[in-house]
Amino acid sequence: MKNFLILFFSFYVLALLQSSFLVHFGILGYVLNFILIITIFINLFEESQKNLGISAAFIGGFFLDIFSENFFGFWILTLLAISLLIKFIFKKYVRFPILRRV
Repeated sequence: MKNFLILFFSFYVLALLQSSFLVHFGILGYVLNFILIITIFINLFEESQKNLGISAAFIGGFFLDIFSENFFGFWILTLLAISLLIKFIFKKYVRFPILRRV
């Protein structure tokens, strides 16, 4: 519950910053999408059994949908698809070595 509240408020602040202030500092006409970057990093560095990355994708997509001109649900579906793809690739193709005590 604590992680959920931290994600909620931090993504809210990032969405406000991204849609109001950072629009003026675009690189070649594009604004960096910090919520997308953070959602990808959460999914990359999270354990594969936990679901914090999926909830981060939903919360981040919700705030991006509120502040964007696309139809509602576009960013939610996009971020959920990215997070599920990352989790699938890690579960199927990536093996981390387990440290054993000798």
